[in-house]
Amino acid sequence: MIELDGTGCKVAVFVCTNERSPDKSCCKKVGGMEFYQALKQKVKESQLQHSHWISRSGCLGFCNDKGTAVVIFKSNHTPKWFNEVTSQQTEEIWKEIIS
Repeated sequence: MIELDGTGCKVAVFVCTNERSPDKSCCKKVGGMEFYQALKQKVKESQLQHSHWISRSGCLGFCNDKGTAVVIFKSNHTPKWFNEVTSQQTEEIWKEIIS
């Protein structure tokens, strides 16, 4: 095991992209991957990729048929959890990330 230096990370965001069987709700079916990709693109365009990390995750435990689950971790802050997030909330989530 090698311990890494993550001190450069100011914000870590996890977007659920989990896929489940066809008869069950999951974030992949409601645009989780597309939402993740949109945030990654915004970070790159803003040149924040070294301090703002966007990662996809497996199930975050909030499966539904409306939108994906997102959690934002910032140094010295309580994590912020969001559910039923759709592409219409991209700018709102982005503001939370960079504020």
